Order: sequence, then C-alpha cells, then structure tokens
Amino acid sequence: MTSHLVSHDLGLPVFSVAQIRAAEERALVVTAPGSLMQRAAFALGVGCADLLRETFGRVYGTSALVIVGPGNNGGDALFAGALLARRGVRVGIYCVVPGVCHELGLITALGAGGRVIDSLAGGFDLVLDGIAGLGSSRPVESELAHCINYSPLVVAVDIPSGVNADTGVCDVDACIHADVTFTFGALKPGLVLAPGAAFAGAIEIVDLDLEFDSDPMLRVLGDYEVAELVPALNFDSYKYSRGVVGIAAGSPSYPGAAMLSVLGAQHSGVGMVMLREGFVDRALVLDSLPNVVSIDSDSPRITGWAVGPGFSGCEAEHSFLISVLAGELPVVLDAGALSAVADLTDVRNAVSTRSGVTVVTPHVGEFRQMFPQLVGFDLESVRTAARELNAIVVAKGPRTLVVGPDGRAFVDIEASPAMGTAGSGDVLTGIIGGLLASSALDTVDVVALIAAGVWIHSRAGRIAESQSENPTAVDIGNMVGEVLRDL
Repeated sequence: MTSHLVSHDLGLPVFSVAQIRAAEERALVVTAPGSLMQRAAFALGVGCADLLRETFGRVYGTSALVIVGPGNNGGDALFAGALLARRGVRVGIYCVVPGVCHELGLITALGAGGRVIDSLAGGFDLVLDGIAGLGSSRPVESELAHCINYSPLVVAVDIPSGVNADTGVCDVDACIHADVTFTFGALKPGLVLAPGAAFAGAIEIVDLDLEFDSDPMLRVLGDYEVAELVPALNFDSYKYSRGVVGIAAGSPSYPGAAMLSVLGAQHSGVGMVMLREGFVDRALVLDSLPNVVSIDSDSPRITGWAVGPGFSGCEAEHSFLISVLAGELPVVLDAGALSAVADLTDVRNAVSTRSGVTVVTPHVGEFRQMFPQLVGFDLESVRTAARELNAIVVAKGPRTLVVGPDGRAFVDIEASPAMGTAGSGDVLTGIIGGLLASSALDTVDVVALIAAGVWIHSRAGRIAESQSENPTAVDIGNMVGEVLRDL
C-alpha cells in the first residue's frame, strides 16, 4: 500500500460568521478606515460588469437594480453600483427600509449617476441583492423575493438574503435565488450546506487577506486535494502491495448490492477485490466480474472491509459483523450493517470501542434510526454522532458531510441530484472500502481520505450524467476509473 503524509489543513476552509467577524475586526485595526469595504465593493462591481458583458454582450447601456438594507452589506452593493454607473450602466437604487441605508455608499452611488426609485416596476438586466448580510437570516418579503428571483441575472452580496450564513437554513419561498454570489474573506457554511447551497449559484470568493486564529468549521476538497490523497502507484507496485479489499454484501433478496459494491471497489485503485461467500450467490457476481476472488473465510491478504449493502438481518450477518469489528482492519459499514448498529447493542458497542478505523454511511433515514436522540441531520448533529459512535460519519445527502470523531469535517459540493438512484450508495461503499484497503492509514489524513472517496463518487456521477440523462448505479460505478485517470 502506498501513500504519503497529508496535512490536516487540506481543502478550502469554510468559516463561521463569528470567525469571519473576529478576523475582520483584527484586519480593521491595521487597515485604513473603509478599505475592506472598498476592496470588497470593487471586486463586486468588476464581477458584475463581467457578468453583464458575458450575458448581454456589453456593459454600457445595460441596467442594474441595487436593492439594499440598512447594513454594511448594502454599503458594499451601493459602492459596486457606483462603479457600474461610471461604466455606463443605468443604476436604480431601492431601499428596503425607505431612506435607511449606508449613507456614504448612497452618496457615492448617486454621485456616479445612480437614482433612487420607490417602485420595483420595470425590468433590469441585473439585480444586486444587498438586503441582508451575515448577521441576519430573516425571510425576505415574498413580493420582493418574487420580483428579484424572476430577474434575468441575480447577484448576491456575501450570501443570498434569507439564508442563514452559519447553517444554510432558509425558507425556499422567502430567500433570494442567486445566479452568482460574491462572498468576502472566506466561504461561509450557509453557501455550501443544504438547503442554502441550492440558492447561492456560482460562488466567487473575494480575498481580503483575513487572518483566522481558529480552525474552520469545515473544508471543501477539490481536484488537486483529492489527487494528493488518492494512493499513487510505485514502479514496483503489484496486486497485494496495492491493497486487498474484502466485500461482504448482498443477500438472496438483494444480490445486486454485492455487485455494485464490488464495481465501486475494483475501480478505486485497489489491487484485488475478495467477495465473502455466504451472503449472496457468488456465481451472480463472478459471471459479470471474473476478476473478483471468492473466499469462504477471512483471508490474511485483506487490508480493509466494505460491509453491509444488501444485508437482510440474518444471524450469519450478525456473527460476521461481530468478528470483523473485533479486528483492527479498517471497515466501512452501510445499509443492513447500519441497521445492526442501530438495533443490536453488541454491534453498536463493538463499533464504539474498536481501535481500528470505522466508517458509517447513513442517509437521513438511517441516521435517525441510528441516533434517535438527535433531532437534526445538520453539521452539529453529525458531529455529535461521530463523537458518540467513535466513527467517521458520512452523512449522505444533497451536500454530503464527512465528519470524524474529533469533529473535523468536510462537505462535498460535487454531487448531482441524478445520483439519487438505487444502488448509488453501494458503489460509494465499495469506493471507500477500496481507499481504506489501499492507503497507508498511519500516514494519511483518514477523514480527508473518506471525503475524497465521496468526491470521487460524486464526480463519477457527474460524468455518468453527462453521458446519460438518467444514469444508473452501474453507470456511476463504471465511471470511477475515469475519475481516477483524470486525477
């Protein structure tokens, strides 16, 4: 198995509102008054001009509506509006609270040629949402939200109004649906967590050189980071040195689950896949995937396990789970194995007390079954679950969270709704099992490695979607190798 040491600051950081505010306060001490706002507004204005050119073929002669609230968020929007007005854009200014907005920003925008309007009648090419900043997640008045959201091009300032910047919580009918969000200083959780992420559009981060004195709430992996995490082949690599993943999956009712887990695993970079007999008719798998090795007992060659897809809850599965969890090898548990964790005290205790790496992969229904005392499926709930279970939790959803027992967290932003198809999670289990089996876990950031597995699965889904309008789990599994080749 090959890998290398990866630092714990891997990925794009996502900071809370409190962390952003503290960093801004420190920056204000050492910068000229108003300089942070001017930098943010300049980047926002230039970005809006670029969007107008890309969308309408010109900047001069287009129109923009700047909608502002009373705070600094509105000030950013007004200064950006002034820049647009100087470039020949017809700029209208609408104050949500009549006569109340950032005073200097309004003076500057009016001086550049903008004009205050008291009605939203008439169309504009671009609407700039400067209603509410990070400190407010109040719903936007429905008529105002409707007017903005049906505009040709909507740009949010820092975060779409109505979206909670820390959690992403929002009322779908009372928040701004942006095409692009220009966010200042760093990513905020509400831009990458569901449901708010669905309304952020494309995200542009405006760097303000802020310095943070605490770890981010979570991180986002990209192509480069995933490529760093995936085990690389050496000149002398061979099948056993690349790792051997054991698959224990399927049942008479769900034989396909074993095939899909094997499919994900065999393309994950692992050297060999071994299918544990006794749970599914091996001929069904081997006829389609002849490279798989069938075993009727544990093999010393196995370096990691993927367990549970298609399990039906029989006694043989229970005995096998207890034996695997008693060992030190890394294990990923899914589907039927998660039901055992939820329902059987000895299985749950075996997970929470083991020293080996354990990964659980619940969707929202399984999560509630496993952790009935936790009300939500949000970041803090998943953190609590990971700590209580002493496992890495992959909370599967529109924005899948990967959280370690120590609280370190990643969020995946690659997934497509088309991946919500039967068997897709089985493929993911195989990918994670393969990565666990093929990586030197003592030298790799394991939580980040699991997040990389989720990223690979999501990217495979994107490729499959580009080739088929309604991709199946088999389509997704077959694209895993393409993703690794691109990396």
